[in-house]
Amino acid sequence: MKARELLLERLMDIDRRNGTIRFNDKRMTLISVEALGILRRDLASTLGMERAKGFLMRYGWACGQHDAQSIQTMFSWDSERELYLAGPTLHTLEGTVTVEPWELHVDKDSHTLYFTGEWRNSYEVDEHVRHFGMSDEPVCYTLLGYASGYLSEIFGEPVLVTESKCRGKGDSQCVYVAKSLANCSEQERQMFRYFEAESLATELDLAYRRLHHLNQTLIQSLNLHRRLSELVFEGKNLSIIVQVIQEVMQRSVVLEGRRGQLLLSSWHETSHRFSYTSWKRQDNPVPNRESPVGPHVQCEVDGVCIDAFVILANRTRLGRLVLVGDSPIAEEAYVLVERALNVCAVQMFYEQLLLKDSEQKIGDFLDGILQGSYSEQEIAYRARMLDLNPEDAYRVMAVRVEPEEQQDDVLELIRNRFQDFHFFSKGCHILGLICCTKVQNPPWDLEKLCQSIVLHIRRRLKAVSVSVGCGRMVSSMSDIGNSYEDAKLIADWVLAQGHSTPTCGHAFGIFEGFQTVLMLVKSVGHPDVMRFYESVLGRLVQYDAAHRGELLPTLRTYLEHTGNIRRVASELYVSETGVRYRVGKIQELCGLDLNRGHDRFVVQMALQIHDSLSLAALDPRIGGQGTHHMTLPSLASAQLTEEEAVDERD
Repeated sequence: MKARELLLERLMDIDRRNGTIRFNDKRMTLISVEALGILRRDLASTLGMERAKGFLMRYGWACGQHDAQSIQTMFSWDSERELYLAGPTLHTLEGTVTVEPWELHVDKDSHTLYFTGEWRNSYEVDEHVRHFGMSDEPVCYTLLGYASGYLSEIFGEPVLVTESKCRGKGDSQCVYVAKSLANCSEQERQMFRYFEAESLATELDLAYRRLHHLNQTLIQSLNLHRRLSELVFEGKNLSIIVQVIQEVMQRSVVLEGRRGQLLLSSWHETSHRFSYTSWKRQDNPVPNRESPVGPHVQCEVDGVCIDAFVILANRTRLGRLVLVGDSPIAEEAYVLVERALNVCAVQMFYEQLLLKDSEQKIGDFLDGILQGSYSEQEIAYRARMLDLNPEDAYRVMAVRVEPEEQQDDVLELIRNRFQDFHFFSKGCHILGLICCTKVQNPPWDLEKLCQSIVLHIRRRLKAVSVSVGCGRMVSSMSDIGNSYEDAKLIADWVLAQGHSTPTCGHAFGIFEGFQTVLMLVKSVGHPDVMRFYESVLGRLVQYDAAHRGELLPTLRTYLEHTGNIRRVASELYVSETGVRYRVGKIQELCGLDLNRGHDRFVVQMALQIHDSLSLAALDPRIGGQGTHHMTLPSLASAQLTEEEAVDERD
């Protein structure tokens, strides 16, 4: 008997009277492929696709094995090869698939079987695509099981059939490859786990457990949503919400801002904080994993799992919710993540709107005071309406940003980090209203606050330069205009210092240390002041301009080091002889003796006038004759160095 001689009428015994169909005395039945497709769909819905795959492959294996047992005894075969080829013929006659064998090689002595071919008109592809769409892996599960069961029964050893191509995953054809166990790779041998006997009752029991766990997670999700919603309605802030998320999910929770800065955190384990810090040093914001809540960033640091989800509102990125735990997030737990993301998005959006509205109102209030629009009584009333105590003393802080295009980004960083104070934009400055009561008590003092603002911006926006100025303290809000003018002038002064000395570009100044400077800045243009300046430094400035000299910087350095020639030479990278020559030239041009205390005082006063002229050149509103372009000095009292800086609180 040859495989091609098999005919359906010779294989089947159809008894029309009794309504039975038999194959080798074993009863069979005809089932529509639509019904098999529905069974496939329901199994996947109940058990999950992975377990449904194993169930269908074991079903196919049983069918193939029974067919092999029947066909061996029904006919006398011309050769063993024909018996192997009978399997594909039977598969075709049963209407399951059209099989075209390509290559068959069998060597029982070396335990080798290799069999390839093509499957056409696979009903499994059509039904799978109809119910689930295209897959990312082969989908002919029962065909794989049938071929594996048939060949294993004939060969007498386990044979594994796989698909190298499948129309169910977008290929142009379905190609099968059969190998004996001895020829399978370690990865291919793992496929045999799908053929391990497992009853449907066991599968259903496992499915029930999964559904029960999912139901518990759903209940937990509803409880989380209810708790978070109540917190929102009660007006609780994000810190309370983050803490509740941490308690429910049993994972550390970090809330980040739009630029990745840490806003809030609640740590489930202390070690999670260090893992998060390590991850941030190498954080790649590009999502690398798909999940039920969308693409997100997932990685592992020192055995700790970190997942970062983007928080969106109206398609606007508000920040990220970062979850840190000792194990990956379970699939069913993503419903909790979705609830947390939704509530965080609503609350962040709401708080940002309130903050912008509140700061805008305070900005309008200060504008009204500066323009003289309010009486003392109206000032007190409006201050209380804005939750400001008119009895407190206040200062105005001004922050100047370069480049100016980054001013909004700097404002956002300052607002998020320093929430105890009110900051808003006005022209080319960011202004802050500082209640003196708050900066006289821990954790802040005024100098530390300025240092922290500068360091915070420096670390987050490395290409941005900021200068900070604090105006005088006023006990009456009606005098706030004086503090406002002080703050702007000091910030602009410090910025001017940074133009000549880029390494000092991040600096601050406080009114109490700048009163002399402010007096000179405001007096620029007065005839007596200008005559004094010209008489002391006029020839020196002209000499430097004509000879591209370095006498003015040398004079500054000489005064800063109280005449120590060696230290001046070291800082300016010139010889001591060269320094002595320059000092002599300076004394000659200025007509002064720098060894005398009075003359040093005169020169220092003239230098401050020179800096005031330079600031006036940058800002035409200052003085009336600020037309000089001068090289600006470093400002030692306002320079912020790493040694002086106070580390920010996390």
